[in-house]
Amino acid sequence: MSDPNFPPQQYPNPSQSQRAQYDQPRQQVYQQPQYTQPQANPYATGQQYAQTPQYGQPQYQQPQYAQYQYGQRPYVNPQPADTGSFGWAVLGFFFPIVGLILFLVWKSEKPVSAKQAGMGALASVISTVVLWILLIVFAAMVGSAVTY
Repeated sequence: MSDPNFPPQQYPNPSQSQRAQYDQPRQQVYQQPQYTQPQANPYATGQQYAQTPQYGQPQYQQPQYAQYQYGQRPYVNPQPADTGSFGWAVLGFFFPIVGLILFLVWKSEKPVSAKQAGMGALASVISTVVLWILLIVFAAMVGSAVTY
């Protein structure tokens, strides 16, 4: 069966001389490369790189520290002051989760600001609980006052 859209391909029939050429392995001839004398390195003039390495413990030198004069101190980057502003309490009040996270993160680094943020979060939680209790009491009073 052959496909009418694709005619069969005709492969040429190799002759005897071509067949004999492919049947025999080819011998490759390798030649020794010709080497010349190494040339001198122009960058290594006057230096001996072929010396034997020196083994042993390297010589340690004490680092020289700066000597400051009397009353003169080196510059130290000042840390920002931990003022504990009221803004952290306001932030903690309106976003109690943020206030709690800031309290836990800052309690050792910035204790005054951490206390403000924590107090704002605590005030928010306490006021929310008190409002819910008042709402439940008010709803109970209104519900009992209704007559049928």
